[in-house]
Amino acid sequence: MKNKWLIHLVIMLALTFAGYSSFAQGFSDAAKNEITLALKKFNTAAQNASTEQMMKLFDDSENIMFIGSDSAEIWKGKDQIRGHLNSIFPMESVSLDMNRVDIDGAGNIAWVFVDGAINITTEKGDKMKAPYRFSGVLVKKGHEWKWRMFSGSSPAGK
Repeated sequence: MKNKWLIHLVIMLALTFAGYSSFAQGFSDAAKNEITLALKKFNTAAQNASTEQMMKLFDDSENIMFIGSDSAEIWKGKDQIRGHLNSIFPMESVSLDMNRVDIDGAGNIAWVFVDGAINITTEKGDKMKAPYRFSGVLVKKGHEWKWRMFSGSSPAGK
């Protein structure tokens, strides 16, 4: 009985270390390239001010989230996110300068951090630029990475 318990403990420890080892190695370059492509598609959809392009980049889960800087800027689920995008895209298009991009993850889940600037062009053609950063969680569905959570903010003091 004691030997059986010891064997189970050794197997559990081996599985734990094997899991940690694969997690600690991070993503392959191929996975990072796929996620970089997902970031570019996100930027293109925002530049095109296209709600439909943007919504295709999100996962089908009703638990998806889009979060802004203000405490009231939390949209959950496709209907709320679509409503938010429909309220801003007719008035402006957005592009992101992605000066720093960090990508990591495990399995079919990735997280990103991007620091740079946001470029806003209003419907009148006025242009504004401000510091901006965002982070997000993506899940791999088939051959594509889909957004589960996007959280963007304008950092103070930059």
